[in-house]
This record gives sequence, structure tokens and C-alpha cells, in this order.
Amino acid sequence: MTGGNLGRLSWRILVDGPLPGAANMARDHALAELAGHGEAVLRLYRWSPATLSLGRNEPLGEIHRRLLASRLDVGVVRRPTGGRAVLHDRELTYGVAAPVGAFGGLRAAYRAINRAVVEGLGRLGVAAELAGPGALPPGAGVCFADSAEGEVVAGGRKLVGSAQRRIGDAFLQHGSLLLDDDQGALLASAGEDPQGEAGADPATLADLLGAVPPWPVLTTALADGFAAALGGSWRRAAMTPAEVALSDRLLASYDSREWTRRREE
Repeated sequence: MTGGNLGRLSWRILVDGPLPGAANMARDHALAELAGHGEAVLRLYRWSPATLSLGRNEPLGEIHRRLLASRLDVGVVRRPTGGRAVLHDRELTYGVAAPVGAFGGLRAAYRAINRAVVEGLGRLGVAAELAGPGALPPGAGVCFADSAEGEVVAGGRKLVGSAQRRIGDAFLQHGSLLLDDDQGALLASAGEDPQGEAGADPATLADLLGAVPPWPVLTTALADGFAAALGGSWRRAAMTPAEVALSDRLLASYDSREWTRRREE
């Protein structure tokens, strides 16, 4: 077990149906804002419509505008977390909201959560691991163009992109697990070779397993992996009334053009 008091955390598992980007970000932000001492949340969800998400401080640039012009079915939202652009289409997103102190710090939390993702993927038959120190440093562009140290890879290919932000005494960490190839359009808009700088396109579960497991199988495997890796007590639950109310208030901000386009090239 990693960190300070992980074994004492009480975890709720929230599994949501597909939601628009602004609703997904408002929910995750609310969960982090209201994360209580000794309590944590793992949220597993999808997006509808397909959505381009930008990092909190990432400029909205030409590569993003090219994608949005070519894919009129794609929405756009700005995340509360950092990192680079991700196209959320055929993928599973996890969101973790938890006290920083229980993990012993943000860096320790990032690695512990990514190890929990690896544990969950192992239950699906995927031999994933954390990228080592030799991985490429992240640059400007898109999330799945390269792997950074500590990210989840399979066969040397990036499988999960993650981003994190501290909110008060808690933190929010997002991660996108690719189920099938949905990053090609974004990579092409960025002018990236689909093979990437590392010589390998992003990994997907469809590629690694031959087919994408059913949604209940995916969410159960990941939740079980988190529980095994992090310890503590775990239960399926819903958002509390306070979390729903705060999410509803935050929705207007995440749905606003001012927030989404607050940084442009």
C-alpha cells in the first residue's frame, strides 16, 4: 500500500452513463470540492456526444480548430485538470477525487492511481505497466502523441492518458482509457504521424484483446483493480444531494464559451 492512510479511506464507486462534456467535468469538479476527510470517490463514465477536452491551461489552438471544423459531431470542453487535448469517443474515463494527505502527496497519488489502473487492466488480461524514466517528456500538442514517465503503457504504447489538479485539501485525477482507435483524427489535425514520435500508435483494448469487453465487465475490472491496489473499504453508490447541487451550479461555467475559450492561440 502506498502513501499515508490509504487503508483507512472509504471509497464510493460511481458508474455513470454517457453525458455531455460540461456535465462530466462539473460532476468531477464537484466531487473533488466536496471530498471529505477519510472519503474518496472513483467515477467511471463515458461521453455523448464525442468531445474534445482541453487541459485547464492549454491554449485552444489551430490543431483543435481543425478537428472541430472537420468533425461537426464533436463537442468541446475545458477540463478542471491539466494535461493536453484528448478526443473522448471510444474510451472509458475514470475520475478520482480523494484527500491528498491519504496518498502522501500529489506525485505519490498519481503513481498509486496509475498502478491501480494497471491492476484493473490485468483483470481484463492486459499486460500494462508504468512507463519508465526513458519515456518521452510531454510536449505541446495532444495527449496520446507520446508517453511520459509514470503513464500507463502496454507493449511500449500509450494506453491511458492522465491529468491531475489539487483542489483544496483534495485532488482530482482524470484518465482516458482507449477502447478503440479514436485519436487518429486528433493526431492528424495536429500534423502528427499516427505512428507517433516513439514509432508506435496509441494502444487500445480492441487491439490488445481482439475485442472491447462489455461495459459492465470493464467497470467491474477497473473497480476491483483499484480496490486491490489501494485498499480501504469500497461500495457502489450515487452522488450525494450536496454533490448534485454543486455540480448543477458548476455546469454553467463548464458549458460557457468564456471558460472553454479563455486561452486561445
